Amino acid sequence: MIVVLGRPALGPSLPTPAAGQGTGLAGLSVAICVAASAAGAKVELVGSVGDDAAGDEVIIRLARAGVGHAAVLRDPSARTGVVGRDSLDDGDDIEPVDGGLEMSGREPRLDAEDVGLGLGYLLGYGVLVIAERLPQDVMAVALEAARYHQASVVAVVPEGEDAGLTLGEDATVLEAPREAGAAFTGMVGRFVAALDAGVSAADAFSAATKGSGWEAAAE
Repeated sequence: MIVVLGRPALGPSLPTPAAGQGTGLAGLSVAICVAASAAGAKVELVGSVGDDAAGDEVIIRLARAGVGHAAVLRDPSARTGVVGRDSLDDGDDIEPVDGGLEMSGREPRLDAEDVGLGLGYLLGYGVLVIAERLPQDVMAVALEAARYHQASVVAVVPEGEDAGLTLGEDATVLEAPREAGAAFTGMVGRFVAALDAGVSAADAFSAATKGSGWEAAAE
């Protein structure tokens, strides 16, 4: 099983390669979840949303996309991120946010206690994907859980940045381009699915880049 750490949102539909349809979800974490699920892996998202209508919709759409959400926490003091109106159906009582993933109100909390609680729900995972820049104390909790489960660690960081914390010699750091489109997230999904299946990191990355078309997109 693969665990992805990051906060989901509603937004312009992410492609779902297996179904050829959109998910109506936004954010790097859910894009990786959807891609890994499409590659045949069991995936759980550890994150948080607001305790609001948009948060309810995120949970529904994660389920439709085949992504586990047992460890997605609800923060009653925050609002779930919503990007643009094209992800919403007529009649949705959800207010979109223009211009990116900025939150209308406080961003859903994702602190060390939350991450520890979320990861505590999940047993037997083989890969932990850190898909969001988080404070060091949060990262430390996640990495300790990965060590306990002997899980491979993959950190996806913005282009030109480092992970901000020592991840361990066996961890993989992937740089996300400024516009991390379907080719990149598809590659990450294939890569982590192969890792979870026991393929070596080098072989998994080689197969993922070729299978996703990321090599061609990156040239």
